[in-house]
Formats: sequence, structure tokens, C-alpha cells
Amino acid sequence: MIEACICTIGDEILIGQIVDTNSAYISRELNKLGVKVSSIISIGDNIQEIINTLEDITEKYPIVITTGGLGPTKDDITKNALLKLTRSDEMYLNNEQLGVIKDICKKRGIELSDLNRDQALVPKSCSVLINRKGTAPGMFFKISSKETLLFSLPGVPYEMESLVPQVCELIVNNLKTEQITHKTIVTFGVAESMLATILNDWESSLPPQIRLAYLPNPAIGIRLRMSVYGGDKSESTALINRYSSELYGILGDIIYGESDDTLESTLFKTLIDEGKTLSVAESCTGGRISSILTSKSGSSGIFKGGAVVYSNESKISILGVNSKIIESYGAVSKECAEEMAIGAREVFKTDYAISATGVAGPTGGTPEKPVGTIWIAVAGEGFVVSKKNIFAGDRERNIIRFSSEALNYLRLVLKISKV
Repeated sequence: MIEACICTIGDEILIGQIVDTNSAYISRELNKLGVKVSSIISIGDNIQEIINTLEDITEKYPIVITTGGLGPTKDDITKNALLKLTRSDEMYLNNEQLGVIKDICKKRGIELSDLNRDQALVPKSCSVLINRKGTAPGMFFKISSKETLLFSLPGVPYEMESLVPQVCELIVNNLKTEQITHKTIVTFGVAESMLATILNDWESSLPPQIRLAYLPNPAIGIRLRMSVYGGDKSESTALINRYSSELYGILGDIIYGESDDTLESTLFKTLIDEGKTLSVAESCTGGRISSILTSKSGSSGIFKGGAVVYSNESKISILGVNSKIIESYGAVSKECAEEMAIGAREVFKTDYAISATGVAGPTGGTPEKPVGTIWIAVAGEGFVVSKKNIFAGDRERNIIRFSSEALNYLRLVLKISKV
């Protein structure tokens, strides 16, 4: 299997000012090609360190991808390091990238500065990857003495992502990659250790050519990715499909989708297919559920609105929760969650409503209602149902988990009620 190394460049990564998400994205895309990322390195904005590091890793790996250090400021020195590394004589002005830069400046209402113009300067020894999302172009070098493909990409994530298809095409055209067949099943509601226990016998029955990976994410659930490396594509697909069908039989409703499906995309499909609408009442999640739902294009067709009712007064005045319920049971209770869902459904005049009320922490917990307690309710025509969960985590993690748990509960309720 062909190996690759990713090198992220920038002091801001080393001091923890930003999180490196670029490497994860590049790794996923390379894996689809049959390229294994064996090493990820982060280095600072020091030209000699960049040169020394790239000298070393281009000796070891047939594919090297750098991100960062291509901006217009003095600390963006990757281009000069590459010039010295590849022993290029000089740079030239790439007119196509310059045209993009001029268009961007015009749209932003700013004059083209020398710094902006210099972004289009690239070493003569490289092939240019035109960046239509920003000002810094990507660069591709073939280091023939080492038989290495060296790519340099901008560090801004959406700019980098727009150039990765060009990178993948160049890799396929220049190297013989191994075919990989993947299938990903997405689950929610069962912890990784419990899922592994449930699947122990099934996993033991897998043939050696199928590799299984557990990929947990608190917002998404656990992705089960089956992979076959090499072999005939149709045979590999048939083999994976056979065992994935067994997986559906074992896990049932724990599975909610495949590949890039999310809880919200699954819900949207169900509600759109049935022509139903949804509203939300949130307390402890502080608007996160509504944010998740509205992040998807076309959400206005089903999502009619949400209320963030953080105080008891707002629960009463906006949603019509009976004050005696809060006095008797508290805001974090089955009774309050159900009244919130009923109230949201009435206020927004929707077919369904979900509510969430809980203790995200780190303060506010009691022995009866510890931090991590969440009550979720779903209201529909003629019914309201609710459930309680207790999670262990900090405030941020609890809010993420609360929100996903609410969406998953709605998914299960809709499935049972057959909408």
C-alpha cells in the first residue's frame, strides 16, 4: 500500500491556537484512493526547519502533502522553503491565479496590493493548482531524484478542501494505487464497548480480508467501517454487502444510516417524505438542536421554529408550561419536558415537536438530578412520550450528546409511530 506523510506548517498549530482539521480531511480522501497516511507532522514557521523536515520526509514517503504557510504575511514562508528545497532558480507570476486574486479583491472592494499580487508568484519547477476559493495557489512538485510527489496546499480548510480533488487526480495519474472497497454503517444509542460486545461473534466470523473499524463521534454516533483492500471490486462489494446485511439483522434500529448519513439528514428524509413539520423547545441545549437542523439546506420546508427557554419564566410565558409543574417536579423532569414539547407544537403549529431540559454542568446538579441528566420529550398528534438519560461528561460534551440524543429519540419515535 502506498504511504503518505502530511506536514502541517504554522506556529498557530503548535501553540494550540487552532486545531488541525486539514490532516483528517486529507487522510480520509487519500484512504479512498488506497493511500495510507503513515505520519502526520506539525512544524513551526521556521524556514530551515521546514527545509530540513521536508528533506527528511521526501526521502521516506512517495507522497508528501503540506498545508499552511502560503499566505501574504512575513511568517508565511513555505513557498520560499520549497524554492530552496527543490533548487528552483526563480519564481514566475502565474496569470491565471493572479486573475482569481484580482476578482476576489474586486468583490471585496479592496485595491490589489503588492502582497496580494505576490501570492501568484510560484516556483518555475512546480505545477500550479489554481485556488478559486482564495489567493494562495497550491503547488505540485515531482522530485524525480527521490521519486516523490510533493504537494503544497493553503492552510485555510475550505480552500484546501477545494484543491484536494486535483491532488487525488495527480496521485492516480502518477502512481499505481491499491483499490479499496469501503462500506460504512452508522449507529447511535449504544456505547462502543457495548457495541463491540454485541458484535463479538459476528466480528469473529469476518473473513480475514475484511477489516472492521469502530469510529466513535459524540454528535454522530459510532460508524462501523468495513474495508477490503485490493481484489476485484465487484467481488469485494458482494462480500461486504453479505456481512453488512447480517449487521442489520443484529443491530436493528441501532443503525440509522450509511456512509455520510447524519441523524438530522435521516430525520429530514423521513419528514420530507411524509410532508410533516417539526419544532423544538430547548433549555439545556441552548439552541444547538435548532442550529443542527437549520444547518441543512432546505430545512425551512420542515423546521418551523424553535424556542430557547432557559429560565423557568420563559418556559411558562412562551410555551405555557404550568408553573405548578415546575414547582412540584422541577424544570428537569418528565412532566416539564412533556409540557415543553406540547407547548412548542402548539406555538409553532407543527406536526411534531421535541424538547430537551437537563443539567449540562458543571454546576446545578443534585443527588437526585446529577450533572448529565437530560429529559427529552416528543409530542405529536394525540400523544407525547419522554425519556431520561444520564451522561458523564463536561458541559460542552453533555450539550453535544443531549442534542444528538434528542434527534435520535425523535427518529425512533417516528419509526415506531410510522409517521
